[in-house]
Amino acid sequence: MQSLRLGGEFIPHKHSPQRHGDRTEIHREAATIVTVMIIRTVSFVGFLWLTCFQLSFAQTSEPPRFESYPADVYAGKPAPLNLRSHPMARMFRTRIREQLREEGINFAGHYTIAVMGCGTGCSTTAIVDARNGRAYFPQVFDGWSVGPGGFPDEGEDVRTFRPNSGLLKIFGSPRLGAYEEWGPPGVYYYEWKNNRLRQVHFVPTPSPGSSRP
Repeated sequence: MQSLRLGGEFIPHKHSPQRHGDRTEIHREAATIVTVMIIRTVSFVGFLWLTCFQLSFAQTSEPPRFESYPADVYAGKPAPLNLRSHPMARMFRTRIREQLREEGINFAGHYTIAVMGCGTGCSTTAIVDARNGRAYFPQVFDGWSVGPGGFPDEGEDVRTFRPNSGLLKIFGSPRLGAYEEWGPPGVYYYEWKNNRLRQVHFVPTPSPGSSRP
């Protein structure tokens, strides 16, 4: 602590409590800003790493086969849609119920894939468990985008799946998070297991003039 000398006496200099409080608040705000910047930087680096990994992985391995992800088909009576299982289940209840009735079990043994449009080239997908009616909405499928050049060849659907397999093949770009950000366009392969989606393969969209592998 600094002090002042007046008339031979040393008088301690006291810091203003208010000034000290202002400095503490500034430090806190600065720390918050730095933390946010670090999180954004790490997220961006992680996204770049994931994209590079996808591209290199796609070039060094063959696309998976549906037979490699077998699933026993449920033979019981399908349960009604559980509207409490997810907020979006209630929001899209009419379209989901229609597809549950028309499609029946069409994926991974005891699930129904229901697709709802959300604009041009945009869709939201629900995966409903026929055993209990629970609806799941994977993040990557909430706003899935199929833009120019991302559509499949003639005669092939955007999504390919089977009742007796846990593998899902889909063309387009996954939504990466709550913000308007999407992954690279291409053909994605996902495994549905234990009510979770896991990407197992990726084939990037070919450049103009080249043929699709």
